[in-house]
Amino acid sequence: MYPLIGITCSYDEDAKKFTIGEDYINAVQAAGGVPLLIPHRSDEHAAPLLAKLDGVLLSGGGDIDPIYFGEEPLPVNGYINPLRDSFEILMSRLALEQGVPLLGICRGMQVLNVAAGGSVCQDINLKTNRPLQHNQQAPRWYATHNIKIVKGSMLQRILGRDMLRVNSFHHQMLDNLGKGIVISALAGDNVVEAIECTGENNFALGVQFHPENMYFKYPFILSIFISFIEACTQFLSSKT
Repeated sequence: MYPLIGITCSYDEDAKKFTIGEDYINAVQAAGGVPLLIPHRSDEHAAPLLAKLDGVLLSGGGDIDPIYFGEEPLPVNGYINPLRDSFEILMSRLALEQGVPLLGICRGMQVLNVAAGGSVCQDINLKTNRPLQHNQQAPRWYATHNIKIVKGSMLQRILGRDMLRVNSFHHQMLDNLGKGIVISALAGDNVVEAIECTGENNFALGVQFHPENMYFKYPFILSIFISFIEACTQFLSSKT
């Protein structure tokens, strides 16, 4: 069986079109899933769409409206998409409640945390005195800084290692963790680089880096997607 994986999209306001990097699609296919692009139009679509899916991949993109974690926007906060925020946070909450496997990448990790009741720091420099370069000046596939993976975490079991060098394209970081969310990896400046859900029946993993851009240069990284698709296949089997 091939699980159906919903992949969330960004939106280009000027061009009036939904956008998604091809590497997300390629990674899902390479791991054995069937990708389905999900446009955010109305919150009413979230539940019926989720009912047809076997897993959700929350893709990267712009900043989240800080209203979702009780803050006013600071000058450092970037462009927000209200429709995307509302739709993805709702879909993530429903997926967590129903045990639908979730994989959040970059912004997607932050959405996962906010959906669970957590918060985001609007800029790394507000929390970290000497941050690493988290918006790298290098090709997207190239790994530029190290992260330390928590022993016994899902990410360690997936990758089979305690340290990993990753790519980096973000200016915000997680702040308070959501309910049932634990840290799976940290950068050297204590920026959270991976999280996971503690629920026994949930595959909910978030990474701040972009494995979809890395796996064809670092093949072992595909293990993240393979584990996700395996969880989605099990979820599909439980439905049928």
